[in-house]
Amino acid sequence: MIKIIAIGDVVGKAGRQALAKSLPLIRERIDPDIVIVNGENAAGGFGITKKIYKQFIENFSIDCVTTGNHWHDKREIFEFLPQAERLVVPANMSNVESIEMGYKILEDRNGNPFAVINLIGNAFMQPGNRNLFKTIDLIMDRIPQNVKVRIVDVHAEATSEKQGVGRYLAGNVSLVFGTHSHVQTADERILEDATGYITDIGMTGPYESVIGIKTEAAIARMKDNERKRFEPASKDLWTPFIEVSVDPKSGLCHSIKRYRWELSKLINDDQK
Repeated sequence: MIKIIAIGDVVGKAGRQALAKSLPLIRERIDPDIVIVNGENAAGGFGITKKIYKQFIENFSIDCVTTGNHWHDKREIFEFLPQAERLVVPANMSNVESIEMGYKILEDRNGNPFAVINLIGNAFMQPGNRNLFKTIDLIMDRIPQNVKVRIVDVHAEATSEKQGVGRYLAGNVSLVFGTHSHVQTADERILEDATGYITDIGMTGPYESVIGIKTEAAIARMKDNERKRFEPASKDLWTPFIEVSVDPKSGLCHSIKRYRWELSKLINDDQK
C-alpha cells in the first residue's frame, strides 16, 4: 500500500510554522510515501513565492504543491512556474494558459508513479473559468494507463460542486479532496469502494482568526463594508490533514482518515 498525506491550505507565516512543526511528527508517526500540500495562501495569505516553494520542496520534502484562485497573486510565479516540477495550478482557471500546467506525473519514494491534478470551481468563484468537468475529462485522457494512483485537489467554494466532482470521478481516481473553504468537513469516505473523498481538508495555520485572517478586519468588512487590509493572523496554530492508503497496482483507495492537530497540545503531549 502507498500512504498519502494531503494537507490543507497553508495560510501565511503562521501556516508555514504549523507545517514545519507538524510535518516531522506526521512523518514519524505515519511514515507517508507521498505528501501533498496546498500552498496558494502560503505567502502572506495570498499566493506563493519561489522562496516558499523551494522551502516546501527542499526543506520539507513535500512531493507536490497544489494551488487555487490566488496562485498568481505573487507575480514572480510566472517566472519560476515553468521550472517548478512539483507545483501545479488550477488547470481550468481562466488565466492558466494550458491544462498541462494543471497536472503532474511524479514518482513516490519507491518509484511508484502517481498523478496530481488541480482544478478550480465554477460556482461562486471568479467568472470566466473553464468548465471543470470537461477539463478533467481532457486531463484523464492524457494520463498514461500505467499511472494508477491519481489524486485530485478541487479548489472550490461550493460543497455541492466538490461532491459532484467526487461522484463524477468515483471509480476512476484514487483520491478527491477539496480545498479553499479553510474549514474541515467531517465527511471523509470511500466512494464506490474505490475513491477516497473529503469535501474540504481545512486550513493549516492560525485558528484565532476568521479563516486565517485577523478577526477585526474580517468582521469590519462583513459588518460595515469597511475595506480594512486583510492580514493573516498568527495565534492558535492547527494542522488538518488526511491519511489515505492506496493500492499502487490498482489505484483503489483502501482507507481514509481525517486529522486536525492543535499544535500547542501536540507539542506538549510529545514532550511528556
